[in-house]
Amino acid sequence: MSKVDQRQLTRMANLFAKLADPARLRILQSLRQGPLRVGEIHRNCRLKQANTSKHLRVLREAGLVSPHREGTSVHYAISEPLIFGLCDLACGTAKQSTGKS
Repeated sequence: MSKVDQRQLTRMANLFAKLADPARLRILQSLRQGPLRVGEIHRNCRLKQANTSKHLRVLREAGLVSPHREGTSVHYAISEPLIFGLCDLACGTAKQSTGKS
């Protein structure tokens, strides 16, 4: 196992902090099938439009999603597909710890 320095640990902690919001996790899951417009994301995730934009900004700053403008619409897509492996691992661990399948 390679040694992780303090900067890497801080970056990981910041990433986990940004993922610690259920609404952000719902947004990531909704983008799993492909890019969506902001309006589609807010409807799929049952969030207010303003909250959706706020959460997308946090995810964008974390480097997990990226915007793409098409005319007057902004589409968001996953920019770091490895995030799904992390989410799947965390969900599996959570299921095991609660005894749910």
